[in-house]
Amino acid sequence: MASPGLFLRPTSLSIPINTMRSRSGSSSDLKIFRSISQDRPGTPRPQTGSVNTESFNFVRSNSGTHASRRSSSTLGSWDPIMSRSCSSGGLLSPRPGTMIRDISPRPSLSRAFSGSAVLANSSSAIVLEVEERKQVANLLSFEQIQKMEFYSKFTPTSVSLSHFLDHGATGLRVEESFLFLRREIPVRLANMLMELELLPTELLTEPACKSILTQYSQSFSDVLAFENLSPSEKTYEDFNKLLSVIRHRHQDTVPHMAEALHNLRDAGNLNVNSKDRLNQAIQYFLDRLYMSRISIQMLVSQHKALYCPEESIKSNPGGRLKGTIDPKCDAVDVARNAFENATFLCEQIYMDAPKLNIEWVDLTDGDKDSVDFVYIPSHLYHMFFEVFKNSMRATMEFHENSDTIPEINVRIVKSAQDISIKVCDQGGGISRSVAENIFLYLYTSATRVKLSDADMGGTTSTSTPMHGLGYGLPLSRLYARYFGGDMKVASVDGYGTDTYIYLRALESDARETLPIFNASSSNKIRDTANQVEDWTKDE
Repeated sequence: MASPGLFLRPTSLSIPINTMRSRSGSSSDLKIFRSISQDRPGTPRPQTGSVNTESFNFVRSNSGTHASRRSSSTLGSWDPIMSRSCSSGGLLSPRPGTMIRDISPRPSLSRAFSGSAVLANSSSAIVLEVEERKQVANLLSFEQIQKMEFYSKFTPTSVSLSHFLDHGATGLRVEESFLFLRREIPVRLANMLMELELLPTELLTEPACKSILTQYSQSFSDVLAFENLSPSEKTYEDFNKLLSVIRHRHQDTVPHMAEALHNLRDAGNLNVNSKDRLNQAIQYFLDRLYMSRISIQMLVSQHKALYCPEESIKSNPGGRLKGTIDPKCDAVDVARNAFENATFLCEQIYMDAPKLNIEWVDLTDGDKDSVDFVYIPSHLYHMFFEVFKNSMRATMEFHENSDTIPEINVRIVKSAQDISIKVCDQGGGISRSVAENIFLYLYTSATRVKLSDADMGGTTSTSTPMHGLGYGLPLSRLYARYFGGDMKVASVDGYGTDTYIYLRALESDARETLPIFNASSSNKIRDTANQVEDWTKDE
């Protein structure tokens, strides 16, 4: 039996994989090693135990051109970890002392795509597996389903803000970005599609949910067309066009999935309660779906902002941003902008709005009159805006008959490790029985709104009614968690609510948190009792 730590590349896919990413190491190591083979998708997750591993051992390509290109051009800052655990040979080998777990959800399926590679027991197992995929069988070809299975065996590459920033600061390196994305996007899409297939039949048959599955299947198919294309100006141009199509195609995923779930709830098939097991599984899935969507949007937007001149001018008129990242994102300015826009909405409904009282302190530099750090301003704005909307609504309704409206107090503190944001309102608070549901999708105290069948422009568009969907706080928490932060709520029933937003102060610590499809995630969607780790770790 071949060693589970040794992987060779499939010649039919031409996927050079020459390093094994370590998931640990000191920050000093990260400063030194920041290289990755630009053709490699995320970390492979090999089979172990009694499962036949030969179907996962592929024949290496002996192409000299591929080898020379790997040695002369690396992806630089894209990969958060690197080749420090790589042995001198061309084979993948695990880092010394690293245990490789058996996390294959379907051990009987061959992941090989060359005509010569077949399942050890029976090639008919592939046919049976495809037959089980009734949803994607009508959307993808047989070969594309096999490739989806293959790419789903890789862990998405978790990229840190510092690597995003460093890559954008090194000049035009469109080839490296292209070679990375054409492997990484299929990995993330395949992980997402595998989990979409596991949803309950009642949900999958909803037109809105079927549309989402169709759209992501189409995007996966479209990206595969660039799998083995040689880098050229024409290829880059076509790839950039595709990225624009993908971004537009999935801009309404959130409201459309919300509509499907609302219909499921209205039909009596879903109980939005933290203790309901079906709801737990769906909430678990939604966190992963939307986190994958956020991550793909980040990759696409960063590439487009850096390598599409027309988009760079549009999205970064002052030239301050590095792609979509602001090296000196001013948390106070973002908070004020978000509060101003939330005030506009509040005044339309209540004819008045609370005032803002904001304080800040930078404990790392007492001379600064602001709090700045490396972050994506649009993500921070989304978090502030949703929290302010909730606080304003609660405050106005609780003090409906009062002569004065209490202020909303915001305090922002930067320490050596964290950005801590506290938003305090006097909106009457929430009871503990309600508090345990506030981060549930679909949970809302507002009147449900009817969504349009036409394009709504995404969650930030004014035509997308996020009130009444129960998506504001859950999505805001995901944005916080995306780069290693979090969001917490503490309430005093009858008085008010404090919302805490925690973010990483150091860009090297702010690493993507991405879902991994494996046996654990598959079981959790069906049975929430399984608690095995299935998210990338911030190490």
